[in-house]
Amino acid sequence: MKKVVILGATGQTGKIVVGQALNAGYKVTAFVRGSEEFLSHKNLIVIKGDARKADDLEFALGGQDAVISVLGTRKMNDDLITESTNALIKAAHANKVKRIIMMSSFLASGQLKQNLASWAIAKLSAGLIGDKQSGEELLKSSDLDWTIVYATRLGNGPATGATSIVAKDEKVTASNGIDRADVADFLVAEVESKAHIRESLLITTR
Repeated sequence: MKKVVILGATGQTGKIVVGQALNAGYKVTAFVRGSEEFLSHKNLIVIKGDARKADDLEFALGGQDAVISVLGTRKMNDDLITESTNALIKAAHANKVKRIIMMSSFLASGQLKQNLASWAIAKLSAGLIGDKQSGEELLKSSDLDWTIVYATRLGNGPATGATSIVAKDEKVTASNGIDRADVADFLVAEVESKAHIRESLLITTR
């Protein structure tokens, strides 16, 4: 049975990823910063720590097979993704964990159609986008088996099973979207998939 660490496990998407990973038969370690509680499950462990600290992540990654990161912040001038990715790379090397799946936003994908609306969104989110892209570049330059999954605008509906990968030469807008349940399904499926190792891809359903 594979063991998977989920970073950002208490977020809206993170909680769904935890559930989907358990449903897939994995042993799951939910890495959390606060005191949020999860429903008891025989294959679930909760570890508290700071994702910016390599020592905390190194402890959580002990004996694991893969990491799914759905970390995020709403602070416009935060460096969470940059710092946590740097710490994650160190912790992964220390524990010889190769498989890293990182969720990101379509805003950082380079595939956002340029118009007045996208310009305004990018302007307002410049700090968040810069942090994501900085962290992603660190991961891309590592020797880990990474996959970066950009998701279009997130919704809270049930999984549709209609997820598609947007071609590299195609653009999306803020009207394109995908529900968190579909994102979670995709991220969990990537744990054992070899189809997108060392690739970044944009997913959507509508």
